[in-house]
Amino acid sequence: MMETILRIILRRQRRFQRPRVQILSDLHLEVGQQYLSYTFPVSAPYLLLAGDIGRLIDYDGYLKFLEGQVSRYEKIFLVLGNHEFYGLNYLSGLDEARRLANEPSLGGTLILLNKTRWDDPSSALTIIGCTLWSAIPEEASDLIESKINDFKRIAGWTAREHNQVHTLEASWLRQQIAQVTKAPQSPERQLLVATHHAPCVEGTSRPGDSDNPWTSAFATDLLSQRGWDGIKVWVFGHTHYSTDLVRNGLRNAHDFNPEMVVAL
Repeated sequence: MMETILRIILRRQRRFQRPRVQILSDLHLEVGQQYLSYTFPVSAPYLLLAGDIGRLIDYDGYLKFLEGQVSRYEKIFLVLGNHEFYGLNYLSGLDEARRLANEPSLGGTLILLNKTRWDDPSSALTIIGCTLWSAIPEEASDLIESKINDFKRIAGWTAREHNQVHTLEASWLRQQIAQVTKAPQSPERQLLVATHHAPCVEGTSRPGDSDNPWTSAFATDLLSQRGWDGIKVWVFGHTHYSTDLVRNGLRNAHDFNPEMVVAL
């Protein structure tokens, strides 16, 4: 009874606190099979893994890595990166990701952000996430298919399919954001969007790389378009470049510092 009362008190206290989310991406644990050996400190109650953590074809190792985190975090959020699909086709990769999220050993701690919205029951935090595959211009398709490993290591993956999924995910994101920001709510939701690919080109990759002909495989200039009002933070990975920038009042964060935290 006393333990139940304490949980209720702590939950109510958290409603007046700013939720804190630790961010990690692009660990590439498949390199050297580091799923069991990679370590990092805990710096927030929630952990957001923004893609390219490893490969889902390495299922047992990937699961062991996540099992090592469930006792350290209240919730773990996983965005699928392009590398998650390496060695598989797109649909089988999604199947493996869903299987991972349902593993009994993870105890419901893992939230798969594959066109998923999660509302924190203890605060005003809302997290919305998907991979957000980029938009590849038709004139760059042949070059990018020859240059980028995704089209060699994801079975049957083409620029056309890449673009089709981008369109679906970008549309879904806009719809979800509109639902969150236009609904009458008290308190106002603090909206964090998490994707693997970047939502803008400038400032999200190394200086000098933004004009590369294959840049569109990594980022899409969405933030210059309408439909993104109300987002507090947009977390992404994929570009292997640490940045924390503000665009049109929206904070965009990507950092290789394993202790990076955003508070909303």
